Amino acid sequence: MQTHRHPAEPLIEPPEAAAAADECRRLRIVARIEAPQLWDSTAARLLDCARRRWQGRPDIADHPALRRWSRIQDSQQRPQQPCLRTLFAACASGSLVGGDPCADLAAAIMLLSSCPAEAVRQADPGTVRFSVYAYREDDLPLAEDLIVTTIRACGTLLARRCTVLRPPVRSAAPLVEHPTPDLFVLGSTAAR
Repeated sequence: MQTHRHPAEPLIEPPEAAAAADECRRLRIVARIEAPQLWDSTAARLLDCARRRWQGRPDIADHPALRRWSRIQDSQQRPQQPCLRTLFAACASGSLVGGDPCADLAAAIMLLSSCPAEAVRQADPGTVRFSVYAYREDDLPLAEDLIVTTIRACGTLLARRCTVLRPPVRSAAPLVEHPTPDLFVLGSTAAR
């Protein structure tokens, strides 16, 4: 009598899944803000919630997402991504000041979801573009929910796009592949 055995789950991730761990997802959302007063108050309330989450906590520097993103940003030097370390340091010192709804909402997203985020006003009046960066361990769904819920309360969602940013390929080859020939040695007949 034969028994049917279910295939065992692999103990090691397949190469494509392991490669996906190194991929950073960038979520971009564009919205039109139609109720500016509601936008201002919603961003301020979310920032207050985020401050309360971290207020008085001595373990901010040990936050896993902060440590992971600090290592990533130090190694990759990507200035286009907002820095969690700066924001968490301002929150820990009590120097995080609000007042600009774009900066307030981006800070709230970063503090609540631990994903680097930015909100930038566009040339078209009332239009804001959000960018959120996330690795597999980050809470991108929370960041997206915070943005979309805020937009639905005070405006219209115009576009949403999620792309994958792959890490730059680093070459192990030296800058100069071949040693400089001895053609330019003083006194050499080849240099004359």
